[in-house]
Amino acid sequence: MKLPEAQNEKSEWMTTTCNHALYAIIDVFTQYYDVLHTLLLDELYQQLIWCVQQDNEQLARSGTNCLENLVISNGTKFTKEAWDSTCVCMLDIFKKTIPHNLLIWRPDDGHENSVEEMNGGLEGMNLDQTHDTRSRLYRADSNHSVSSSISADSRDHKIPRTKVFTDQKLFQCLLIKCVVQLELIQTIDNIVFFPTTSRKEDAENLAAAQSEVEVTVDLDHSHNHEDQGMYHFLSSDQLFKLVDCLLESHTFAKDFNSNHEQRNLLWKAGFKGKAKPNLLKQETQSLACLFRILFRMYNDEARKDAWPDVENKLISICHSSLEYFLSLQSDSHRDAWSNIIILLITRLLKMSDDRFRVHASHYYALMCDTMNYDLKYELRSILRKFFIHVGLKSGIIHPDRTS
Repeated sequence: MKLPEAQNEKSEWMTTTCNHALYAIIDVFTQYYDVLHTLLLDELYQQLIWCVQQDNEQLARSGTNCLENLVISNGTKFTKEAWDSTCVCMLDIFKKTIPHNLLIWRPDDGHENSVEEMNGGLEGMNLDQTHDTRSRLYRADSNHSVSSSISADSRDHKIPRTKVFTDQKLFQCLLIKCVVQLELIQTIDNIVFFPTTSRKEDAENLAAAQSEVEVTVDLDHSHNHEDQGMYHFLSSDQLFKLVDCLLESHTFAKDFNSNHEQRNLLWKAGFKGKAKPNLLKQETQSLACLFRILFRMYNDEARKDAWPDVENKLISICHSSLEYFLSLQSDSHRDAWSNIIILLITRLLKMSDDRFRVHASHYYALMCDTMNYDLKYELRSILRKFFIHVGLKSGIIHPDRTS
């Protein structure tokens, strides 16, 4: 860490020695947790926060992976104070890696200090971002790297070389931040609900939406996988903090994806490909994770005192999410939301009658508006189940006339 930033040795050290040592330290800490946790837990978290802020994508990924390994391996032994420190660590990483400058970058800054002036703490992240990560996590199917695109653009439009370099450097900083945001969203999901649980639920929800069988309340089955995670070890206040962070990440991604003018500017400045830059995965995965947390709390008898707050948050976020879904102009953007809408309606259909009436009264008109769009079969199928359920609970459909 004491090596000067400009030295090549530091970049190599981050990718090799530091990366390997990080995993080894977490393994040793886990093996001797009972002895070491009071001495080193907070310091370890500070090291992980440092890792995700560096100019090295591999090290940033390793930081979030090690955080996940540490918490899943030791979370059952955590005290309330340890969980507080864990949540603070995750919140710090979220706040330090939201790529705010995606929304404010302009092509006419024109001076060499643009990275430092706009970045305010990005700490000059490197230019070694892999093309695979860029195309997979940031742009939708691009065949051009950032560096090659910017270089080509500079030839076409005679952009000054210093401007090209500083913009390229800034873009790399922001791309790595996007990677960390996605990694941390997945880390929180894995910690709270256990790895692969959410993917299994999405697959089950999709299969149920495509079938003719009505969705029924089956809370015990739906919580079997979730209870393997750390959900029960987190207090309601701690879960709410995670929800607020996920919502902030979702809101940022939504704002960026809605800002077509800014996305065009970035695209013309170097983010060339078959589509404009987007944060679709961040937008959808953060929302799906926070929905899972809130719906789980909503069905937890041990958290009855938090139910009013959970209900208010659910109604507010669900309503705004459906409004946003209806405002989308792109079919591909709507398709990216398929799992969110299926998750939302599936959870609504599993509610008790009283709760279902409360929520349906807020979303019914919006659900009707979705019928104006050419939706996928599974979305049409789950919407049909919603409307039939409303009819049954309102007494306007005879139980024998639902087919």
